[in-house]
Amino acid sequence: MTKEVASPAAPLVRAGVWCEAVSTLAGMPGTATRRDGYAALSPEAAVRWIRAGARTVACVLGPHQAGYVLDHWVDGPGSARACARLRRGEPCSLTLYPGIQHLTWQARPVRFLRLAEVNGRPPCGRRYRPRLLPAGRDDRAR
Repeated sequence: MTKEVASPAAPLVRAGVWCEAVSTLAGMPGTATRRDGYAALSPEAAVRWIRAGARTVACVLGPHQAGYVLDHWVDGPGSARACARLRRGEPCSLTLYPGIQHLTWQARPVRFLRLAEVNGRPPCGRRYRPRLLPAGRDDRAR
């Protein structure tokens, strides 16, 4: 008689960080629009995602704000502080003002629920990656 060895079950819940990029029209409350989302597995991955977005937008900022973003937040102590906040279970965010739109990257610790397989097929979450939403789509941030 052979004994089957059970593989260790994946945990139903795992810690992670939910990140969002939101744009808001200056001076117009209620115009927040979610532009991108990212499910990070660690605070370090979340901060890397925010740094990449900030680095991309820095080229359209004024010299003073671009210098602050690149020297302090992207390459300096700002990202280390954000990572420490996420490790402590606190949210972090970075807001830039490149023009009429304010861009905010925010990250908060969450617990992700594992999706179940259906009929032997992998859950849809493995195939789905959040992408930049089309500009005309009415998907408001909450």
